[in-house]
Amino acid sequence: MLGIFQTKKAEYNKLILKSLVFGPKSTSQIAEYIYLNRKAQIKPKKINKNEVKKIISIISRKGSRLDELASKDYITRKDGTWHLTSKGLSVGLTLFDSVEEFLPYVILDLDLSNLTKKLHGIPFLEAFISGETLNKMLNPRASKKWILAIRECTNELIKQGLDLDNMSEKEFQIVLSAKLVSYFTNVELLDKFERELSHE
Repeated sequence: MLGIFQTKKAEYNKLILKSLVFGPKSTSQIAEYIYLNRKAQIKPKKINKNEVKKIISIISRKGSRLDELASKDYITRKDGTWHLTSKGLSVGLTLFDSVEEFLPYVILDLDLSNLTKKLHGIPFLEAFISGETLNKMLNPRASKKWILAIRECTNELIKQGLDLDNMSEKEFQIVLSAKLVSYFTNVELLDKFERELSHE
């Protein structure tokens, strides 16, 4: 289990990442999401502004939840709103019980040029998959299968005990790229992926 998901900070850290899977948010919007989705005996039906202010104080004070997640490259702040890094998005996707909860809402904005070069550089890969299909696979906007592949590969990295907390965004992208290369060069999965792509 990742360090950010241990002790008392676990619930809020999880909810921060989950909230940002649906798009960038201000600190107060994140606090509202936490208020509405945290574990409680009675789920609130409307926003209690005083409770939201308490959550804002908890997550935004120096060295607290938002600072910690930013220092570990899970989130970043741009123009007054919080955004997920690719590491944050990848981990955030693993926090949902069902893919239906997030799949329609996630937009991948990933730079896959390194992965593209790696896959095109594998000589035997052409024996299993056409260049055209490979290019379709390498366009994350063309298929939701990418989101599921990223989620599955990130889950595997976490289960293997990789210390993502202390890994930079760049290091994570390299490790995830390697995992995705392994994932997409699995012949059985390639056959399935090609069949699914042909029906889209």
